[in-house]
Amino acid sequence: MKLTWTEPAIADRLAIYEWLELKNPAAAAENDAKIADAAARLVHHPASGKTGRIAGTRERLISPSCLLVYEWAAQRVIVLAIVHTRRRWPPA
Repeated sequence: MKLTWTEPAIADRLAIYEWLELKNPAAAAENDAKIADAAARLVHHPASGKTGRIAGTRERLISPSCLLVYEWAAQRVIVLAIVHTRRRWPPA
C-alpha cells in the first residue's frame, strides 16, 4: 500500500507546524511526528479510521486537537487534510 499526501494536506500540516513552532518548537516537532506516524500506520491499517463526514473519506483522530482526513482505495492511502478539531469540518 502506498501513502500519498495532497497539496492541501501538506499545506495544513505546515500551517499547524508553523503556528505551534511560534509558541513551543518542541511541541511543534512532537505534533508533526505524531501526524507522520499516524499517516504511516494507515498504510498497514487503512480501515482504522472512522467513516468520514464527507462521503468516501475516513477520519483518524491523531490527538485531542488534530484530525487526519483520508481516502483509501486501490492499494493507496491519500491524506486529504489535517484539521484542527476546533475548525469547522467539513468546510461550508
